[in-house]
Amino acid sequence: MESKTSFMSCSELLDHDVSKWIVGKIDKLQGRARFCSYNAVRFLHWADDIFETSHLVASYCAMNATEEAVAAFISSAKENGHKSSGGKVNLHAHPNKAMVSIFAQRCTIIANKAKLAIQVHKPTDSLAFRVPKGEGYHYGHLHLSTFQIGTSGSNEIDNGIMLGDMPSLEDIENEAQLTHQKRNSLLYATDSGVSSGFIRPDYEIARNTALSLGLIWAAVDMYMHPEQDRPLIEEILPHLVPTPRLRSPS
Repeated sequence: MESKTSFMSCSELLDHDVSKWIVGKIDKLQGRARFCSYNAVRFLHWADDIFETSHLVASYCAMNATEEAVAAFISSAKENGHKSSGGKVNLHAHPNKAMVSIFAQRCTIIANKAKLAIQVHKPTDSLAFRVPKGEGYHYGHLHLSTFQIGTSGSNEIDNGIMLGDMPSLEDIENEAQLTHQKRNSLLYATDSGVSSGFIRPDYEIARNTALSLGLIWAAVDMYMHPEQDRPLIEEILPHLVPTPRLRSPS
């Protein structure tokens, strides 16, 4: 599966072999990570089912699925070697979850540019990846440890996928603020009227579907491979804590 949401609908994404593999592994999780993952998938299916009836309600379901997927990811991190880093993210605050999802979205954009392709490797019951390298391709088993912060020529590893330098906290916060406003605009009326939904609801729902499934995969990968080093989590999560201007009581 190419890491592109532009050309796949929510239905196509949910029906893909990779997505089915991810969903099929949710039961390996425990506690909140498991239940949030299942709830995220449930909201994705609701988004898909209700899309033709109400784009606005479907959009909200997809955004809520992403928030639940973030909760699953953070819960899994805290249970699988990253208690300190994961504990810095307040799962009861929408801005905190928005910042995690935005960074995850940045990673998928970079993966798109790197022409990352993912498929199920049936002999090992795992996910495999392919990226262009030189005049051919590099193949490997997909894990969170595959992704590294940095650029080619700095701390590049032979079997890794480089994600570039970490974006500034201010940059992520600004985008989180916009995401938070979008979420509220779907729910609440204002002095000037009520929301009519996103301009491109099909894209927004597909984007949230891909993002949610990716976060659930990350939660599953941490549980299935506790022996893996995951510097990405240790380097990034402690920084994804919003300043007071973004904090939300809800």
